[in-house]
Amino acid sequence: MNQQHNAQTGMGEEAATLWDGARSFFGKGLMQEALAACQQVLEQEPEHFDAVLLAGRAMNRQAQPTLAENFFRYALSLRPDAVEALNELAAVLAALKQNEQSLEYYRRVLELQPDSAQAHFNVSTVLFDLCRMQEALRYCQQAIELQSDLIAARVRHGMILYRMDDLHVSLESLLETHLLAPDDINVLNLIALNKIALGLPDEAVPYLEQVLSCSPGDAFASVRLQEARNAMQESASVREALYNSGLIDEAEKMARDDLVHDDSVENHNFLLKCYLASARHSSHDLFLEGREWARTHEHEDALPNPSGFKNKRDPNRRLRVGIVGDYFAGVIGVYTLIPFFKLYDRSRIELFCYNFGPGGEYVRTVVDRYRDISPMSGEAFFKLVRDDVIDIMLDINGRIRTPNHFETLLRQPAPIQVNWYNLPCTVGVKAFNYAIADDYCIRPGEEADYVEKVFRMPTSTICAWDMGEPPVMPPPPSLRNGYVTFGCFGDFFKIGEGVLEVWARLLKRVPDARLYLKSNNLRLRSERERISGFFRERGVDPQRLIMEGLSSFKQMKKCYEWVDIAIDTFPYSSGSTTINALWQSVPVIAIEGDDWRGRSTAAVLAGAQLDEFIARDVGDYVDKACALAADPARLAELRATLGKRMAASPQWDVKSFARNFETRLRMIWQDWLKTTETEKKIR
Repeated sequence: MNQQHNAQTGMGEEAATLWDGARSFFGKGLMQEALAACQQVLEQEPEHFDAVLLAGRAMNRQAQPTLAENFFRYALSLRPDAVEALNELAAVLAALKQNEQSLEYYRRVLELQPDSAQAHFNVSTVLFDLCRMQEALRYCQQAIELQSDLIAARVRHGMILYRMDDLHVSLESLLETHLLAPDDINVLNLIALNKIALGLPDEAVPYLEQVLSCSPGDAFASVRLQEARNAMQESASVREALYNSGLIDEAEKMARDDLVHDDSVENHNFLLKCYLASARHSSHDLFLEGREWARTHEHEDALPNPSGFKNKRDPNRRLRVGIVGDYFAGVIGVYTLIPFFKLYDRSRIELFCYNFGPGGEYVRTVVDRYRDISPMSGEAFFKLVRDDVIDIMLDINGRIRTPNHFETLLRQPAPIQVNWYNLPCTVGVKAFNYAIADDYCIRPGEEADYVEKVFRMPTSTICAWDMGEPPVMPPPPSLRNGYVTFGCFGDFFKIGEGVLEVWARLLKRVPDARLYLKSNNLRLRSERERISGFFRERGVDPQRLIMEGLSSFKQMKKCYEWVDIAIDTFPYSSGSTTINALWQSVPVIAIEGDDWRGRSTAAVLAGAQLDEFIARDVGDYVDKACALAADPARLAELRATLGKRMAASPQWDVKSFARNFETRLRMIWQDWLKTTETEKKIR
């Protein structure tokens, strides 16, 4: 038999024996011996293609990819269209991170074998490594169409979709693969990864435990399991947990009980948070509560006399403006504050940033003076502001957001302290003498509920956003689903029982609709069960609810592709949540409230000339949502145009915002000079 084979291949007896030995060594995993035998074959038969190829494979197995590459290139010089050599060379080039070359050779294989699922998969893998996800997805899908049980391609498919932030489709794909390969560790890990990213850590745990039962040392599963278990824990205090769940009355009761035992600034600030979120309290109630506390605690008669500040009283000089907060590098800060910092007029303003959060490396380069106050005591921060001779201090955290430097600012380290950015409500204490709001949320006559003197920004915007070019969005999901999906990705402290009651009514009016809720507290199974029970008691099948915890900002934006119509909260409306929805071309239905709390979304809608979505009251809110749900043509039109409309609205004009804001700061400075001079004359 061997003699016949030798005659057919033209090999001599000795070369054939050596070749048989080389293959035997390779099959037994003896790479060094296989390589030596191949070299002996090649000494006798220099163009022995199979021996060249096997030598390259042996080199590769010995972790010598560069030498392996040389053998594979030589093999291709002997047979330029040899698929096995093309595949081997492409694989070793990929290992050497020479992905563009690797892609070239895998594409040659695909030209030779256009119906090969493996060839399509290999191309997809290199494109994935090159971060060319759309192309990778296309080739991976083709591989699966050619061979539906190619598990590696299905795993890659899920990975690509995850990297594209398309978590729902990734999870759906992986769950289908799980049915084909229920014990595949990669599939189990990726399902868990998607569940965690979607804010469903409890649903990830069983998959990770299955991995670790089969492979106890799996590092990925171990890390993800700890991550999931940590996310399932409620780290907030009882009252904070109640507040975060929208159970505001219960949280307020605890706040009042806590104040009886400890009448601290922290406890009172929490009570004010409850006032803001409560449907039982108005902005006037908030004002009264804040003033009552101030009269008892702040000692406003001990505030520094304006004449004691050393600031030069020139109405037109360059102003030294401070800004204090801890979220300059957070998502909102990156898209609103940082763009403003890049555009303010440095000839008119010298900006001092007092940061007690992360992101100094970003902020430092776009302000005149950067101060890291995170390690400082309140006393040290106070002294620093005085030494910097700040004219106007802007507090972006405010009284309610924690952590803050509220107690330090109560002593008024700067002559002018401005409440701006986080909440357009009164701080309630005279240490803050001005507030900057917009001309929509605070109406004429409502200044009576402010301790501060209110200066308004024009065009209904308290800050401007720079998020780049609006995304190109797919058609509304209702076109593929056959039903409309309402959605709200806002914090649940704004979603009390009154809001849930109205949403239940809306789902009854639109019987096939779904409601997609995404909020941090919904990462907890107990919270999802509570909300499910609420809707069940009102005759709405919980299967119509989609509930998830938080996702990353990028992944959250992608999740809006599953929402047809966003529905705002009330009486406390959304801010950044509304901006994000509209930017993803999802229309938002909102109620114009009785005070600033209920006007934030309406202000954005009005600025974008979307007044048609501003409801007068709850009944109008439900009617507008139902009417839009019944108008697929309008939904499709909005999906194609909303992002562009937002990009052209005042909300996105950072340059104009910067000029308007600088003008307000100048007006505040000059007003303070005039007021203090008048007071001085009176005295």
